[in-house]
This record gives sequence, structure tokens and C-alpha cells, in this order.
Amino acid sequence: MLYRYFLIIILSALASEFSMAQAEVDENRKAHKKIYSSQDKIAFHIQGAIKKMEDGQILEIEGEYIFSANVLPEFYKNRDYKPAWDNYTVLLDALNALHQSWQDGLIPNDYHADRLRNIIGLIGGKLSEGEIDYDWVGEFDILVTDVILLYAYHLLKGKVDPESLDPNWNYSFREIMEDAPYKLEQAIARGEISNALHELRPDMILYRDYMTLLVDYRQIADAGGWGVIPRGKVVSPGDKDDRVPMIRERLLKTGELRSDTNLLSPLYDEYLVSDVKQFQHKNALTPDGIIGKGTFEALNETVQERIAKLRVNMERLRWVVSDKSNRFILVNIPAFKAYYIEDNITRFVANVQVGRTYTKTPVFKSRLHYIEFNPTWTVPYSIVKNSIIPHIKSDSLYLDRNNFELIDRSGNIVANSSLNRAEISPSNFPFMVRQKPGAGNSLGVVKFIFPNKYSVFLHDTPSKSLFDRQERAFSHGCIRTQNPLDLAVVLLEGTEWTREKIDSTVKSHKTIRVFPEKDIDVLLLYLTAGYYEGNGIGFFRDIYSRDAKVLEELNTTEPTSLKAENTSTN
Repeated sequence: MLYRYFLIIILSALASEFSMAQAEVDENRKAHKKIYSSQDKIAFHIQGAIKKMEDGQILEIEGEYIFSANVLPEFYKNRDYKPAWDNYTVLLDALNALHQSWQDGLIPNDYHADRLRNIIGLIGGKLSEGEIDYDWVGEFDILVTDVILLYAYHLLKGKVDPESLDPNWNYSFREIMEDAPYKLEQAIARGEISNALHELRPDMILYRDYMTLLVDYRQIADAGGWGVIPRGKVVSPGDKDDRVPMIRERLLKTGELRSDTNLLSPLYDEYLVSDVKQFQHKNALTPDGIIGKGTFEALNETVQERIAKLRVNMERLRWVVSDKSNRFILVNIPAFKAYYIEDNITRFVANVQVGRTYTKTPVFKSRLHYIEFNPTWTVPYSIVKNSIIPHIKSDSLYLDRNNFELIDRSGNIVANSSLNRAEISPSNFPFMVRQKPGAGNSLGVVKFIFPNKYSVFLHDTPSKSLFDRQERAFSHGCIRTQNPLDLAVVLLEGTEWTREKIDSTVKSHKTIRVFPEKDIDVLLLYLTAGYYEGNGIGFFRDIYSRDAKVLEELNTTEPTSLKAENTSTN
């Protein structure tokens, strides 16, 4: 019977079984052609279903909602409601693209994979020799179109709505183009559904590297993953330890062991030390070759946990890809790193210090406004109340010694010596506290200002020893930047502001603002997998505990980003 062939076609496509004998392929192709032979009859049923959607009804096919409530009707109107998937080869290509959506960290069954199987079974029940239920064929056609559009939506904007996780989200999304129905029509006509979908992926090297590593880790997971290395005493270079062969095996699994000789040796030799240092480099750990708590934790992160991190961060890139310009400063908060990237070339890399867990550095986008050399620091009131006032009361020279000045409500500078220390309190302190320029200034000798409602910016710091720490969440939210004058030189390249002029200005202790001639975006991101140091992708600790919620939303059966958009343009 025809429906049996039709069932084989779709099940084979969804399972990526493309190794059938040629005779069987030919039979399936013939069956598919016969089922789709009466275009007008199928179109009649498609038009009826579309009419329901236009009348405000939420179309449901086999328990699955149709999400593309605007694009879908326009698509079928443009083709006079004729079915889209009457070409066997194109249908297989489309279904294979959906099956391979796991390569984007997405879930193939989000795209109705199981329901497609059910619908085929129901179509089979409606068929008899020489008789076809065109109503069900039409619904199948609509459902395939819908899931292709849904997958495209997820590649463009992500599955999870970042605004539901962060109400202050200010990155813009890539827009669904008005000619989306036409583009889908053209892709079907060319027989290039997979290619058209893949072109929607973020055009970023990091995203492609995520995809490559995801394939590798899926293969490792299918082979059983890697074992847990028992924790215990620290392993230092030159030690002999029964866990050393386990460490070699662990690095071998992920291709991070340069030599597979002496796999069973308990000696922590110089070759393994070098590999461990590279592993530490990539994973934001102190690259000292000493295997302690942090390194053991990173080594023992399971392959499933790493796959989850890759999926979460692929989603984050889909959220922000439209905001990527040719020149931008990128701060990756969990990696404690800042980068300046111009024309896809990394021009500057530095360690940074970010906000503590209770004064988190926010995620947002802005544009560099100006660079200020020898900045003053106006102390936030919370710090004045909790720190400055207690110090003033206990130390008469505190303000002078730390280069602070007092400013009254009229904007006048008040002599520190005139302050009655006995009478001041948090409720009786009518002054603003400002720290004058100088090497001891809390902002150091330079700051980089980009407008935002959080009063967050990049700046120098006198606390330079903290850059050597493994984890650098020390600030009140701003980004303390290592070697910030080097960054200023790169950003002001091509102007009169050479390194010599910058150094001379810093020595003058005069506050000078410089406005860059280039448009330079500033992207503050939260990526727990990405580039750090060394080769390949590193994995970083989720310092603000944000991954779990994104993963939960990614794993929901209904695409959360479309729940509220059933009747809106998507």
C-alpha cells in the first residue's frame, strides 16, 4: 500500500538512513510522487487550514501547535496554497537538516520529529488502494514548513528568550526579514534547504569551533565518556602518584595529550606537566602545572556537563550575533578576560577583574564614548556610608592620605581639616567624596567610558597583584583592566595619541578626555565556554550560576521563545 512506502520515506529521513538499496529508493520516490500527484486537492486542504489561522484560531496538528502564524500563511498564499514538499529529494534534505539540528546544540524533537512519525501513521490509516486522504497530506506539508521556519527562527534569535532571564537585556536580535517566505520558496526551488538554514548560523569562528567540539564530545559521550579521577593530595611536577595514568587517559580522550607513550607511568614527568599547563591555560586556571582542587574539578567535569556548556553558550551567541561589528571590545565575565577585536583580528587581550557575586558585572552592549586619562573618582554613596565615614571618624588623616577631597552641595571644594569628625554620620554627611588623579586613585590612570545605566566602565586599578589570581571577581561591578594603557594605544591608533603622548599626559596628572575617531562597540558577555589562552575552547566556572536556567529553557519541549508569539510575526 502507498502509505507503507510513505512511512518508510519519512522514518528513513528522520533517522538519517540514506544507505538504502537503489531499488528501494526508487520505489519510495515513486510512492511519494503518487501521494503528491494531485496538487489542487492538497492545496484545497492547505487553504482551509490557513483560513483557520487567519480567523484567529491556533492551528494544532497532532498535538503540536503551528508557531509561524504570520510567515506560514504568506508563504502558502504566494504559491497559491500548493504543497511545498512534493519533491522527494528536497523533503529528505529538509528533514535531514532538522535531524542534524543537534549540531547547533538544539533538540531535533523540538521540530515535531515524533509527531511527524505519528502523522504518517494516521495518514496510513486514511489510505486505501488508490485512495489518498489529502487532508492529512496537507497537514503534513504545513507541519514540515512550520518546523523549518521554527528552526530558522531559533538559528536567528535563539530558542530561549534572554529578556525572560534578564529584564535589563539590551542586545538587539537579528530581524526576521520581510521576504522570509520568498527566501524559503527560493531555497525549496533550488533544493538547498540545509544550506539556506546553515547560512543563518552565527557567522563567528567561535560558533563554528563550538560545533566542532560538540561533535567530538558527542562521540566521546557515545563511547562512554571519561572516568572520575579521585581527589586527594596535590600532584606536583616530579611526583609519583597512582592517579597520573588516569590524568593521562583523561587528556588523551579529549586530544589534549601530546604523547600516548608511558600511559601507565605514575611519574608526573615534564611532558605531562606541559600538557597540564596547556589545559590550565585554556580553562582559566593558574598555569603552574600543579594539579590541585581547581584542576581536578576541571578534569572531572563530565562530558555531559561540557556538552551542556557548549549548548548553553551556542545559544548565547545566537542572542548577540547581530550586535557584532567590525571593531569591538569584548569582555567575557566568567573568563576574566577582555579583548579588542578589529576586522576579526584580536588586537589586545588582557586579564580583568569583574564584580563579586553580590555586585555582579551586568551583561549589556554599548559604544565607547571617550577615554579619560588621570581620572578622578567620585565615590558611590554606598561606599561613603559603609567605608569612608568609619575611616574618617577613626583617622583624622584618612582623607588626605588617600587623596580624597570633599565637595559640598553647591559644588565647592571644602577643606578636609574643616570637617567636624565627631558630628558626622551616614545621616549627617552633606558632602560628595572625590578622589583626585594619581597612581593611588582607585580608577588608576585611565578609564574607558561607554554610556550605560549601571555606571559600569573599564578602568585601571592600583590593585595590580589581583590580576595574578585564578578567579578575579573583586570589583563592585566595573571592569578593572590589566595593561589599560596598551588598550588605549590600540584604540587611538592612527591619531596624534601615540604611546609617548599618552605617557606624557599620565605623568602630568592632568585629567584629559580623548574621543576616539572610530566607532568602537563594547560587548559585555557571559560565556562559560570560549577562548582564553592556549589552543582551542576552554571551559570556565559559572561564577554567577547562570547556566542552569538557560539549559533548563533549552531543554523544554515547547520553544519558550515562541510561547507568546503564536499570533505575532516570527
